[in-house]
Amino acid sequence: MGGLTPEQMEKHYRAWPPRSWYATRRSRRVLAGVGAASAALGWISAVVCWYLAPSSLAMWTTFALWGAALVIYAVVYSALVGATRGVIGLAERHLDERQALERLRLQADSRRGTTIMLGAVLALVLLADGDRPVVEVPTTAIFLLVYAMIATHLILPSLLAAWRMPDPPRDDEDEDD
Repeated sequence: MGGLTPEQMEKHYRAWPPRSWYATRRSRRVLAGVGAASAALGWISAVVCWYLAPSSLAMWTTFALWGAALVIYAVVYSALVGATRGVIGLAERHLDERQALERLRLQADSRRGTTIMLGAVLALVLLADGDRPVVEVPTTAIFLLVYAMIATHLILPSLLAAWRMPDPPRDDEDEDD
């Protein structure tokens, strides 16, 4: 959505998703948790493939997990764009200084998170194979690990933005009710 103007983005925000999905900090955090769970399904499919490949059970389990992850991911990511008002997806020229700085922080923190995940994957691979000098990993599991890493790397800034975003200040009219 980086090519849309702020007016087009605002029109998109009003149409989908329902505002109740991201109106409060609690609902945004639930949304971020569901997004993290969708990313975790990709990682789980790689682990399943590692231990069960080659078999038809591994293939169908992988298809089912990735299918569920992609459906959840599509819905959650569109809600995250609305929740964060496009701070991650808008072009730099459409952001004010505060938004640009926030996006830089989010990207830096998500890169740190990706680095930590890579280190954890390396440690788990070394631990999973025990004392054998050569690590034997099914090719499909490697492909799924890479795909899970890319998907996680892409959604992580939006997840962090939704998690950290404070509630907007209440209107004076709301306080009278």
